[in-house]
Amino acid sequence: MNEKSLSFFEEDDRRSATGFNRLRRFLNNYWLIPLIVCYLQLATQAIYPGDSPLERLSKGNRAFFQGIPIAYQIVTYEFPFAFLGHLYELGVQGSYKNDLFQIPHEDIKDALNDSQIQQNLYDRLLASRAHRESEVGGLLAISYQQNEPTLHLYEIPSLNEVYLNKLLEAQASPQGFIALINSEPIIEIFEGVGIHPQWVKSTSNLINNNRISEKVRQTTIKNFIEMYEALSESRYILSPYQFKAGIGKMPLEERFVGIFHFHNGMNEAPSATDIQQSLRNRQIVFTFSNSGWTLYDIDKQNLEKIDINIDNTVPLQ
Repeated sequence: MNEKSLSFFEEDDRRSATGFNRLRRFLNNYWLIPLIVCYLQLATQAIYPGDSPLERLSKGNRAFFQGIPIAYQIVTYEFPFAFLGHLYELGVQGSYKNDLFQIPHEDIKDALNDSQIQQNLYDRLLASRAHRESEVGGLLAISYQQNEPTLHLYEIPSLNEVYLNKLLEAQASPQGFIALINSEPIIEIFEGVGIHPQWVKSTSNLINNNRISEKVRQTTIKNFIEMYEALSESRYILSPYQFKAGIGKMPLEERFVGIFHFHNGMNEAPSATDIQQSLRNRQIVFTFSNSGWTLYDIDKQNLEKIDINIDNTVPLQ
């Protein structure tokens, strides 16, 4: 190749070299990057609609650099249900926040007029008393057949129950157990069931202590699991991905109402946590009463209840 032919490829760049034009050319080449960054920031803000603006901003900023993993989880978790549920959830959260298209409390009451439904729910409450790992809960939906409302309950395993099984599996390996109880996902679960970070730190230090015997080390692990198990029994924790997948699986003719869970005690009213969570999603709480059972409908901290009488001679244990 001669010198003349080379000159064709080495032609001077005639584009303006000013700072503004360089920035413009850069944006032309990489315009998708800031768009994706802005989208991820907005998406993380939408995950915490029940918190105050400052808390939502703080959590959103902390989650900013986790935006890609969050998006990946949404797309891959039980595909395509979590992704479809995520799109549905955006509409659900917006309408709930603005009191639009909400299921009236009277429709829930009408759906419970059937004595067979009343008995079926009572039987499910009875069965939940044998479930010691966590409270039983899930998503509640309603459909209208010939203008008659019908309730649908979709049970979803509680996240704290899932992690109880992980703790039980890890107890044979002290170092594996320490790694698990100090991992980021389970720390949030500990907070949800009421285990303080200092307890986790003290347990980790004791297990790591070379001066204690293996028997004491295993006893420490066992005691920690028993403490978690006792606290977990009266908690129901649903992860955002479980929630998205759950509503993504609902039939199109059914409308999402809220998150339900069972209280296994007698006349056990909704807790302060239940009422607080109602700012994010409507909460439905079932509990036993002296004459049968009671449904509590908590809509943005506004509480209404429905008392159901059951003619049942089987005493509660």
